[in-house]
Amino acid sequence: MTRSIRRIHPLWSGVCFLVALVAVGVCSPDVAQAGSTPITIGDSMSLQITGFGDLVAKVAEENDGNTFGIGQVEIGLESDLTDAVSFALAIAYDDGAFGIGAFTIDWTAWEREEGASASFAGITNVTVGGGQFDVPFGIDWQVYPSIDRRLVSTPLVVGHTHNCWNDLGGYFSAEATWGKAILFGVNGFCREDHDQTSEESEAASDVALGGRLGLIPLANLEVGGSYALVLGQDATDDMELVGADMQFSIENFTLKGEYIVHRFKGGESNDFSIDGSYLHGVYDIGSWYLVARYGERSREQEGEDKVSRFSGGVGRVVSDQVELRLEYQANSGSVDDAAFFQVAVGF
Repeated sequence: MTRSIRRIHPLWSGVCFLVALVAVGVCSPDVAQAGSTPITIGDSMSLQITGFGDLVAKVAEENDGNTFGIGQVEIGLESDLTDAVSFALAIAYDDGAFGIGAFTIDWTAWEREEGASASFAGITNVTVGGGQFDVPFGIDWQVYPSIDRRLVSTPLVVGHTHNCWNDLGGYFSAEATWGKAILFGVNGFCREDHDQTSEESEAASDVALGGRLGLIPLANLEVGGSYALVLGQDATDDMELVGADMQFSIENFTLKGEYIVHRFKGGESNDFSIDGSYLHGVYDIGSWYLVARYGERSREQEGEDKVSRFSGGVGRVVSDQVELRLEYQANSGSVDDAAFFQVAVGF
């Protein structure tokens, strides 16, 4: 007799995962980070090995067979080649295969000596570098690695504008007592309405130039502005990104927000822009934390309405290397609400 197999609904899979998450979160003891040990190469060179990764379960009305998945996996190597030159390499998992996620060579052109009383314009460090890197537009790039992001998902407006921009190019940064300034020049990216496999798409962007200025008027407050101009083969391929951001913290509470405008120049009939914002708050309660984010995105194209999303969740910091997270996502419009469960690890 053939035994029938009953299909388990994604909701029950998610419930089981949540029970396991809570059980591990409650029962696991706090473990201090052991600290990674560098590998010595030769007489004077050491290699630092780091890494992170996460597993995700998604519960939604339409899961399309993707209830469980791998989020990010990345192994990083870093080393100081001389007192002023260092390199970093990241091998990342993406769409079923491993490849280079980042490779940079940095030169510390100038650094204020320890104990020095003053420096020009309050500058403490000047760095020049290049390679493949997460482009420093706005503030969300600081938490692209899943181990650093307190929610499972990225902000709505980030996903619909520069979409976790990673590119090849160079950068110049200056750190100071009043904040940080960084300039970059990279290859740029294609506008989303191009066929990504066509020659038109490959020729759409020539170079992208931009930067970010972050100011620290108070010890617990940073305000910043970002700009990027993506130059195409002709004026109809040009794009412009403009952003404003802020980060604020007081005791156990952290608040940050960002506003982004992405303008496309495609001639009189094809000009349009995407703009949106988000506000993200985290409250730490011992080894647990509560987190919430509200974001929206509007697109100035006929027939499209503003889209908004509220994400709320809870996380458990098991140790410096392990975090457990639960996020519920409420979406407007035709997008289904969803729940996400994540285990993120790092070393």
